[in-house]
Amino acid sequence: MKDTENKIKEFVKRVEDRTNDALDDSLMDEDAKGENFNVNYTDIVKNSAKARFSKLPWLIAIFLILIIAITFCLNFFSNNPKTIFTQTVDGLFDYLKSNINENVYDITDGNITFDLNMTSLNDKELYDELSKISFNADYVKDNSSSMSFIDLKTTYDGNDFISANIYGDGNDTYVYVPTIYEKYIKLGSNKLSYFVSGNDIKVLLDGLNQAVDKVIADEKILGSKENIDSKNIKSYKTVLTIDKNNRNRISETFINTLKANEEFVSVLAKMKGVNNSSIKTSLDNYLKRLKDEFEKKGKINISLFIDNKTKEFIQAKFEWKNGYINLIKEEDKYTFSIKDDDVLTSGDFTFVVNDNKTKYTYNFNYQTKENNKILSSGNFDLKYTAKKKDNFDRVDVSDSLDLKNISELEKLAIYAKILADPNLSKFLPIIQKVV
Repeated sequence: MKDTENKIKEFVKRVEDRTNDALDDSLMDEDAKGENFNVNYTDIVKNSAKARFSKLPWLIAIFLILIIAITFCLNFFSNNPKTIFTQTVDGLFDYLKSNINENVYDITDGNITFDLNMTSLNDKELYDELSKISFNADYVKDNSSSMSFIDLKTTYDGNDFISANIYGDGNDTYVYVPTIYEKYIKLGSNKLSYFVSGNDIKVLLDGLNQAVDKVIADEKILGSKENIDSKNIKSYKTVLTIDKNNRNRISETFINTLKANEEFVSVLAKMKGVNNSSIKTSLDNYLKRLKDEFEKKGKINISLFIDNKTKEFIQAKFEWKNGYINLIKEEDKYTFSIKDDDVLTSGDFTFVVNDNKTKYTYNFNYQTKENNKILSSGNFDLKYTAKKKDNFDRVDVSDSLDLKNISELEKLAIYAKILADPNLSKFLPIIQKVV
């Protein structure tokens, strides 16, 4: 055993001797070899440990400086008006997107109910009659082929009124109303063949969000603290100004960002039944209209208010020389007011979605005034449901009547049936615009 220990000690000593020889040859230059430089392997190990401990305070100091710098930068950017403005815009878009069912089913089945109550100084009789109608529609949508079928039923003053079947084969739309014609009628330019999906809505919202963010990135945003007395809240206000100095740049940035978004353009093209180049041409045409609208309104201030404590959205306001748009978030609803010259429209709306995103309820109320005279008012209630379905039944429309080729005699036959119904005849002016 002792012999073994002696051999180990001799081995360690030989390693130390060879290491010190190597240090003497390689770590010292020619000048240093002449100096009194007494060093061995074990000294280097000890001195390295000491060196590391001597540097520890500096490492801690640098680490603390980095933490302070990062904290300062995060605090600066989180409180920067441009960052807050962008985050508020993104939050509003995220709210909309989070409540959308992406409609991943191959076939969707659901129901839509719609009730309205409207009054108006102009066409008072027509609006009064429309307010007596309630709509109830069961629908089936084949998302893979863009085919849809709607079984529509209406009531008038609580009594059965018009029933209709609306069928879209992905290319054209057909309507069957047994009370006015015994066959399906193929519509002309009134295309209803596209039934928008939740995923497509998200694509459009993402595209608009991206375009707005791009505009914000290139513009100056001002910020200030401001109390909202009516809500007893301390808020932070951020403002983007559009005027003669930047209106063209903002318009071009917004439209060009949308044009460059191929997915956004493709969804719009599919919805309108045209190719992508047509959508880009339409966007180019809209660019001039947008510039003209900005020039007409003059200086525009877009203000966004958030709760200074919770960072939640409170209010958005667009102001120009002769008008404004104001949107305020209340506890369970949004209130709005829109003023353009002497015309003021105000009201509120609610939007409720269940946890599974299969049932949506909308309620909208409004009133329009001019010089304190009520021009129109109304409220709308819409309920929408969606669930999975296993199959889609195609409809045979081979013997349908093409509206483009309808004869005068066939038109007269349709009008005669409409006039024979005392309630349906009241809507003849609307029907004439379609047929």
